[in-house]
Amino acid sequence: MKFWNKTYISFFSLMLCASAVFAQDPNFSQFIASPMSINPALTSDGESAWRAMSNIRTQWVGVGSSYITQSLSIDGKLKKFDDENYLGIGGMVIAEKAMDGVFKSTYFNLNTSYHLSLDNRGNGLAVGLGYINNNTRIDFSQLSFDQQLSSIGFDRALPAGEPSLSNATSFSSACAGIMYTYDAENSFFNMGIAGYRFVKSNRSILDDKTQYISPRYDIHADFGTAINENVNLNFSAVHMIQNGTSNTAFGSSLGLVHNSNDFNSDQLRMINVGLFYKLGDAVIPYVGYSFNDFQFGFSYDVNVSSVKSGSVTAKSFELSFMYRSFYSNNSLKPGRYHSPF
Repeated sequence: MKFWNKTYISFFSLMLCASAVFAQDPNFSQFIASPMSINPALTSDGESAWRAMSNIRTQWVGVGSSYITQSLSIDGKLKKFDDENYLGIGGMVIAEKAMDGVFKSTYFNLNTSYHLSLDNRGNGLAVGLGYINNNTRIDFSQLSFDQQLSSIGFDRALPAGEPSLSNATSFSSACAGIMYTYDAENSFFNMGIAGYRFVKSNRSILDDKTQYISPRYDIHADFGTAINENVNLNFSAVHMIQNGTSNTAFGSSLGLVHNSNDFNSDQLRMINVGLFYKLGDAVIPYVGYSFNDFQFGFSYDVNVSSVKSGSVTAKSFELSFMYRSFYSNNSLKPGRYHSPF
């Protein structure tokens, strides 16, 4: 019975894992630190000449095998036409792993954006286009099937009896977005919409031609302002729609300069604290620290969903890292500094 239980649990978990991925794209609690996964128009947005970001998210800790999502992105200003108009470019890789490596998915995104100043009062418009490629692999050699049960237990050298299974599937598609921006001396505001995979893409490990991953549409907004020379406040929100379901997250973060100088100092040190909420899912406390051009963040998902895992509480946490490089003659705007956008 132990062998059968292990078999059923492994395969059932794999199917749940695959179904979850088909239904929703990867998303982060610290979505503010993963702008290119929200809108290609956010590519190279902000004050920095270029920036590098990374997120590491671990889900379902304590329930079974953890679901790990890692991202790495690099973007920057490819060509400046003047102080306000520029062309940006960036790339992002998102890697997912579940069941101790049985399930692996790699998502690659290459974006370009154009940021246009509409007037001399801080109003602007950004448009972005991107290419997407995804590859998903499942290592069936690490799973056991009933046909492999022998008198000595499960023998994985025996045929699985599932000839239609494919260990890999991939697709390519495109994304596009547009964003309105307002940028003043001590505050800024972004609001945009984006679409990913406007045409349904086939994605099935069972070679099922009727299984598709649906388009995804995003609406997002971000506002930041400097309350004074030592306090920075941000509000952020994102709403994602895909395959008939939606995912909404919003929250606020506060940046507190704790050295004797202000935002324009060459030695800036800032403590960041915040609270975010995934609608109907989790309350997410956030703490971070900024030191000059480096920024670090940690968040923990406190589950408030009505979906429970028996007596075991699933734990999810996330780490983010960011480095930004600025032009030598650039004067940092206090309202902009704390926001990763």
